[in-house]
Amino acid sequence: MKSVGEVMGIGRSFCEAVQKACQSLENESVGLGYYGKSLMHADELLEYIKIPKWDRIFRIKDALMAGASIKRICESTKIDRWFIYQIQKICDCEKEIGKYDLKTLPDDVLREAKVLGFSDEQIVRIMKEENADLIYERRKAMGLLRVFKMVDTCSAEFEAKTPYFYSTFENQS
Repeated sequence: MKSVGEVMGIGRSFCEAVQKACQSLENESVGLGYYGKSLMHADELLEYIKIPKWDRIFRIKDALMAGASIKRICESTKIDRWFIYQIQKICDCEKEIGKYDLKTLPDDVLREAKVLGFSDEQIVRIMKEENADLIYERRKAMGLLRVFKMVDTCSAEFEAKTPYFYSTFENQS
């Protein structure tokens, strides 16, 4: 018998929600990403993602990072291209973050990363830095802080006794 786990990631966008969901997995993930060198090439990844597995979303991201086209990934997985485009947004932001270190990372790139659901730990790993606390301090100095939103669990039919609350970073641009 196989056990099926479940995660919940609530965000203002699919990108933020999927990153939060990946962060809550019990596999030491800090978001949608593997921050070493993938052991598979793009063609191997395209073959691997044909069959749904627990790590499929991570391998889809690896395939995008390796240069596989959205069209080929959609053909391999039969996943709607909208979802693959959303993962591509995460990849594009990761590539942009990777161009900088803690001192040179532009505020707008940091803001965009947080809106897309990147954790502080994820950002420092991408930049090959050590201390996620420095990202937190930088965000605080920028005024880039979490806000809290509510999900009405009763869809406004009647007063919700147990609404969900979640934190997010709002895009202020």
